[in-house]
Amino acid sequence: MTTTDPHKYALSAFTVFRPSTENHLHFLLRRMLFIGALVLLTAGCASTPRITTNTNPAADFASFGTYNFMPALGTDRPNGVQTPLSAMLMSAMSREMSSRGYQRSDNPDLLINFFVNTERRMDVRQVPAPNTFHSFRFNRYATWGGYRTEVRQYTQGTLAIDMVDARQNVLAWEGIAQQRLGSNAQQITQEQVDDVVRQVMAEFNHSAR
Repeated sequence: MTTTDPHKYALSAFTVFRPSTENHLHFLLRRMLFIGALVLLTAGCASTPRITTNTNPAADFASFGTYNFMPALGTDRPNGVQTPLSAMLMSAMSREMSSRGYQRSDNPDLLINFFVNTERRMDVRQVPAPNTFHSFRFNRYATWGGYRTEVRQYTQGTLAIDMVDARQNVLAWEGIAQQRLGSNAQQITQEQVDDVVRQVMAEFNHSAR
């Protein structure tokens, strides 16, 4: 059984993410991970994403009525150029915020950021080993067996959505979708992005003031 700390994949607790400068090769590799994670996360796997959320207890959601997006999103290029992935996430998030009464503004109460990641993980568990003490019982009854360690590797994808209190410059809320990924990658569609964002935002229990 594995345990996951969702903060490992999102931003540090209640701090604002600001992308660092990266060289071109690093960016290309990171972009491949971003796209691969969201493709697999939205590719219709048998299981649904595991959603976790965290709320800053000091955040005054009753005072929030407007939103916008971080000038440089975690899914943008290091030089700030918007990627197609960012555009789809922004479109999905705009629908979710509008449905809750929030208005997009140049002077927002909330700033929204995204982060997408894939990570290779190991699942270690103890399973029964074949019975080795049975011959003298003449197979008349069974015995308990020993246990052996079984290790399985898999890829986990993560999408994190952050809402930052723009005036305090502090993280107010984060929603995280995590899922064990299969190999059925396909082209990302807006509908798929809408679906995973909708699942995350279903846990956001606030509306505009």
